Amino acid sequence: MRKIIILFCISFLSTFLISQELEYVKNTTGFVSIQGELGEKVNPQSGIMFLYEVKGNDYYILDSVPVKSGKFLFKKQNFQTGVYRLAYNNETNALDIVINSKEGDKIILNINNSRINKGYNVPGSIENKIKKQYSIKEESITQKIKSIRKTQKSRDQKLSEMKILEKELFDYGVSLNNQYPGTYFGMILSHMLSPLSNKKYQYFNDIDFTDECIIRSALLPTRIQKYFQTHGGWPNNPYGFHDAIDYIMDYAKLNDNVAEFCMYNMLDGFYNTGQTDKKGNAIWMMLCNYIMDEYIFGEGCGDDVEPSQLLKERANKFKNLQIGNVPPNFSVPDINGKNINLQNVCKQNQYTVLLFWASHCQHCMQELPGFANWYSQNKKNNNFEIIAISLDGNKTKWKNTVDNNNFNWRNVCQFKNNRGLVYKSPICLDYKIKKTPSIFVLNKNMQIVSKPKNTHQLRSFLLSNK
Repeated sequence: MRKIIILFCISFLSTFLISQELEYVKNTTGFVSIQGELGEKVNPQSGIMFLYEVKGNDYYILDSVPVKSGKFLFKKQNFQTGVYRLAYNNETNALDIVINSKEGDKIILNINNSRINKGYNVPGSIENKIKKQYSIKEESITQKIKSIRKTQKSRDQKLSEMKILEKELFDYGVSLNNQYPGTYFGMILSHMLSPLSNKKYQYFNDIDFTDECIIRSALLPTRIQKYFQTHGGWPNNPYGFHDAIDYIMDYAKLNDNVAEFCMYNMLDGFYNTGQTDKKGNAIWMMLCNYIMDEYIFGEGCGDDVEPSQLLKERANKFKNLQIGNVPPNFSVPDINGKNINLQNVCKQNQYTVLLFWASHCQHCMQELPGFANWYSQNKKNNNFEIIAISLDGNKTKWKNTVDNNNFNWRNVCQFKNNRGLVYKSPICLDYKIKKTPSIFVLNKNMQIVSKPKNTHQLRSFLLSNK
């Protein structure tokens, strides 16, 4: 009993001291090692632990180590303060952690569930204590919001109720920051909503854009999205989004890396909205071009920001996916093991259709069986071919779906949808696929000539352009 009391006192004192000593310092970096142990309930006890850096809504592989006898160890390396991700054996079995070298040079994890984010502790880390408590609350709020969306209530009523829940989550984050002052993650949570949300030109005044650590969280993507929703002025002001981009970049250019992050985040966000105006013009294309022409390849930032070669290469991928341009080529085996080279297929046909789909996609399975019948009847009389790129992860299910629905076009799949992991195959990444179905029509020169929204529009295009 005495030992238990002593251990409790030591643990309490350790936590108390950490919370008292932490004082967030911007742009902090430091060497930290990450190690952990998997409990007996975790099966298997061996495998691979992956480490990713998180930047906004994206993540990138940093390192991997073997898990042996339930233990793993990442050697010390220099980390900028922020959110990082661990994944056990596959990308979907993941856990986000906060690394702040001000807490010490070592992070130790105790993992007690095969789904590693469902049962873990990071002893001695206030940052991760806050992160864990917030994640539990966030999951609860997310479920409530999903339930509201399924109701038959009016759109305004739904938005009102969801706004109340979002404020509840924000207030909870602020309370955690007040409870544990001086933490990085508490600072992030306390800025997720602008204190001047109705002030168009003061909306970002509370954020320090010279602090690169803010890009290692969901802070900027969340705030930028809300700014466009609140102050974009679209559709009443056709240039409202352009003004919003300029306003954001005036803040972001205080730090080159923050500026690059904001440029790519907006570029990626606009590309994936597919927003059009009342005449059907692609708003996203105009906004993407504006960002690229003014800030990445042009002179929009003046001498303040010089975009890196990496950002220019990433931006070029968006350019290549616009109508009139040539998208990436690929060579992959089809369902029968025969290699398909996109460029060669294009040369052999007047039009080549790239059709991204998945057997678990409701819209796909409503549209494609009927379209497959039309394809079979019209293929011989029209000079076009279809390459259907599946996002499935189960080979047997994919093959059965193809066979049972007479999908007689060219079928390929890279099987990257493992346990919910989607849009991560090389082709999907190259083509910026974020939803299914997605369709591209290419001509003999492999130029994109159309991007139909559905198979009805695709059919109309092919019949009108024989």
